[in-house]
Amino acid sequence: MVLGLLALTLSGCATKGDLRSLQDEIRAMSERQQEEIERLSGLNLAVQDTLGRQSDAIFESRGDINRRLQLLEQEVLTIQELLRMNQQSLMTIRDLLESQRTMGVPPRMTDTEPGMDPSFTPATERAGGPVDMYNTAATWYNNGSLNTARRAFEQFLREYPTDELADDARYYLADILVQEERLEEALSAFLRVREDFPAGNMAPEALYRVGEISISLDRLDDARQYLETVVNTWPETEAAEKAQERLDEIG
Repeated sequence: MVLGLLALTLSGCATKGDLRSLQDEIRAMSERQQEEIERLSGLNLAVQDTLGRQSDAIFESRGDINRRLQLLEQEVLTIQELLRMNQQSLMTIRDLLESQRTMGVPPRMTDTEPGMDPSFTPATERAGGPVDMYNTAATWYNNGSLNTARRAFEQFLREYPTDELADDARYYLADILVQEERLEEALSAFLRVREDFPAGNMAPEALYRVGEISISLDRLDDARQYLETVVNTWPETEAAEKAQERLDEIG
């Protein structure tokens, strides 16, 4: 069009109307070009925004996958630990049965007597029981497998809530809370040992631990009260000796 305008001008044949017409067309073309540029710019921004959202989504997805993988790894480690401990428990049971056979424990009956359940097994021959369950939990605890030990002690208390080892189980559940730095919960758990088993062998030690935790929480008046109770109630115990030492320290 510009060339046409130039040709018309040079030829001397162009009129003012022709010039205006060409100028209008040039102006229209320029406006259309500007509109196209703006449209393309808008599309470019939209594409960039879409790519940014997709990048964020991919990043979040990767983080979620990593978290799931970590949880899965933890579950696998827990299962491996359980399998290892179960194998140790089976070996303990096997040794127990072997020792019982050596001591002359009556074998399991194979002939059914009148009125006897064919599956009956003499009590002395049965494997497991509260002692084995407690020892298994204690083994996990001593190996540092606190979560597994907690579940085992809790199962022991569900099945044998009045057993003579029940106060020990509650004591170690409270100690696990201390190791996890859950001191408020641990304090309540040790107090429960004293409340539920006041005549149990773990009562003085549990109340001493309450005094220790109270010192850690800077509750010295409470600590003195608990420690003095240990000294006055169980004066001949090791817990009383430790409690007196702590009383002397805090004044």
